[in-house]
Amino acid sequence: MAAAMVTVGLSVGATAVPVHEVLVAGLAKAQLFLVLFFAITWLQAPAADSPALHAVRETVVSQPPGRRFVYLAASAHVLGAVLNVAGLVLLSSMVERQKDPILQRRMAAALMQSYVVASAWSPFFVGVVVVLVALPELDWADAVTGGGPLAILCIACAWGYDRLRYRRRPGQSKASPPVAVPLGGRHALNLICVFGSLVVIVIGAVEQTGLLLPVVLGFVAPPFAMIWMALVEGPAVTPRRSAAKLIRTVIGRTAGLRSEALAFTASSIAGVGIAAGFPADALGDFAGGGGWIIAGLVFGVLALGFVGLHPLVPVIIIAEALPPDVLGLPVKIVGMCLLGVWGLTTLISPVSGTTLMMSRFVPASSYVIAWRWNSPFALLAAGAVTLFVYAAWRMELY
Repeated sequence: MAAAMVTVGLSVGATAVPVHEVLVAGLAKAQLFLVLFFAITWLQAPAADSPALHAVRETVVSQPPGRRFVYLAASAHVLGAVLNVAGLVLLSSMVERQKDPILQRRMAAALMQSYVVASAWSPFFVGVVVVLVALPELDWADAVTGGGPLAILCIACAWGYDRLRYRRRPGQSKASPPVAVPLGGRHALNLICVFGSLVVIVIGAVEQTGLLLPVVLGFVAPPFAMIWMALVEGPAVTPRRSAAKLIRTVIGRTAGLRSEALAFTASSIAGVGIAAGFPADALGDFAGGGGWIIAGLVFGVLALGFVGLHPLVPVIIIAEALPPDVLGLPVKIVGMCLLGVWGLTTLISPVSGTTLMMSRFVPASSYVIAWRWNSPFALLAAGAVTLFVYAAWRMELY
């Protein structure tokens, strides 16, 4: 797929600009995403060993049916928003241990659906970085204020779909609820301190230096992870030994990023090439600005993800060949469309990292997870996102 995307991108781009310019521009865009992946890798090791995060997992598992979805959704969203895929991996192990197939499917869906929508606002997600790079008029505050309500809306859709799809039938026996394990105050305080300090340092550095988020994360994540790992291991291990162990772990995991690196590099080259040869002039008058453009953006990107195309490609094409002034919409509205649909696209793509990872924990292929389990919810959430963005545009909220 990477070879096909690069070939198509270079072939289409060669009709308008030299091939080497397409290749260099695509590689230049991909650098930021690779830096982000590398930075997040540093945070995964201390997160995996953190007693506070293990306590969160035990608290979520022990919740009775009436509260389990809410706890799963909240923990997956918050941990994913800060730790990215590390938060999802940490919680997915409890899905693997679940013996009831229906409950296992519900837990997997709750984790994935709540995790991916953090890409609508979290600056630690590559989706936000891609949209901010593609639409430089926006900053991280626009992503939070515009994408935050969309994330809440999608989580509400996930809860409603779960209650409707798996409602208890009349006469069905009700299992006795487990004994809920509360999250200790010490663990809660530790998580607040760790996550709060990370967010404050990163956002503060972005505001003070003017650097892009991935660059700041690339500088902040390694020393932050070393301090976090030293606190997790305690005084029994010297900071030097702790840092050396973390460095070895990160180096060992770097090879595991090759799929993400290849996918994003190929998608970046394809997006730049297709955008260079895209007939924007022919579509400019047709676009003209209107409510249907919002629906076209959301469901168009979603449909491409359904057949396996990474959302990075249409986002780059839209930014390069069909910018907001051509579409006739405010830049914040276009940004909201792209932020809202990014996570839903990865949810229904059988080759996205989210579905491929979850297929390791449940006895189902990524195609079943993406097309059968997640597609109904994705369509429901995409409709809700479209209506919300349309209402925000008509009321001139953004």
